[in-house]
Amino acid sequence: MRKTMTTALAATIGLAGSAVYFSPWFWRRYRMHRVRTELIKNRILVLTYDDGPSSALTPQLLDLLQRRAVHATFFMLGRHAQQHPDIVDRVIQEGHDVGCHSDQHLNAWKALPWEAVADIDAGYEHLSQWIQPNGMFRPPHGKMTLPTYWSIRRRGAPVWWWTIDSGDTYDVPPSVNQVADRLRGEGGGIVLMHDLDRAQSRNEFVLEATAALLDVAKQESLKIMPLRQLCQ
Repeated sequence: MRKTMTTALAATIGLAGSAVYFSPWFWRRYRMHRVRTELIKNRILVLTYDDGPSSALTPQLLDLLQRRAVHATFFMLGRHAQQHPDIVDRVIQEGHDVGCHSDQHLNAWKALPWEAVADIDAGYEHLSQWIQPNGMFRPPHGKMTLPTYWSIRRRGAPVWWWTIDSGDTYDVPPSVNQVADRLRGEGGGIVLMHDLDRAQSRNEFVLEATAALLDVAKQESLKIMPLRQLCQ
């Protein structure tokens, strides 16, 4: 009986500890619900791209965004920024946002806590010539734990997730029309896409989805802005 009670107590403590460790998940739910409500209310579209910059896709996206005279937000990996500094320069020169997406893209739910925190710090360090220490942050895989949460809080950096996933990382991506219809149905949102170089079909999907989203924004009179304007 005593052994059973001890086991049950240990399990309860373990569950409680896990709940605290992964508690930023609840913060994410609360924060993004409020953000989504405001975006829909004000009919705002925010285009965001993770994991770049890349040598092929990022310049093509910049060309497209320049032709449409709109600005987006790029959450970059520090190591990729170091590989393509000229592209980061162009992103900033053309009026887009740059935020930190860590350095090696470690999933905080799977990495050791100190490794995940070090990955965030390395990302900011490698992006330091372009962004401030409290620049915007998007967690790799959208995952945070209590240690990474406090690491970001210590910086005073705003954290951003998304309200619409384009599906460009799915094993079988949706159609471009499905992505466009999702935005049309929502009436606004932060769209997640990725600008790392992959198979040509994936790169083309991101370009076509971006164009389709911009078409919907024009048809539905949505305002298009980078995330920094939501912080103001």
